[in-house]
Amino acid sequence: MDTPEGARQSAADLFHQHGAAVYRFAAVLLRNHQDAEDVVQETFLKLLHHLTGGGNTDNLRAWLFTVAAHAARDRQRRRTRWIPWAPVHEISIDPPELPDEDGRQKAAREAMQRLPPRDRLLLALRAHGLSYREIATAAAIRPSSVGRLLARALDRWTRTVSGAPRLSARTEGHGLL
Repeated sequence: MDTPEGARQSAADLFHQHGAAVYRFAAVLLRNHQDAEDVVQETFLKLLHHLTGGGNTDNLRAWLFTVAAHAARDRQRRRTRWIPWAPVHEISIDPPELPDEDGRQKAAREAMQRLPPRDRLLLALRAHGLSYREIATAAAIRPSSVGRLLARALDRWTRTVSGAPRLSARTEGHGLL
């Protein structure tokens, strides 16, 4: 950006365009309302510094999700490092009530919460429209692994939703069945 004022205006515009999506993304990963808000604040503060410093402005949406993914991962690490895990510390946020006549949406949300953190991260990034290359950057994995890991995450989510038994690691890894 040419001026600090222009950078602030661009950051504000990007917040209005993508702030809610970044919040939902962080909330899915962290399952905590306050932590998700902190991640959004941290992400957009970094964006302001990035723009003020003349950083690259190509594909800022992917940049925002990458920064948010890293901030969420850092926050999870800090939380596990300083607070011993106990059910009382696992504060979860309830998703908004949606019309769900047959219970499929509720089952899908519950299945998502039972997935490992990396699976939730990959599925959430893909659901927000990021490309495989952008997902690789945000999740800190090799681009050549994204398709395989995403397919496995989707398969685990689908099995969890349907209640199908989980395949053993031996058969899953070899493509048997």
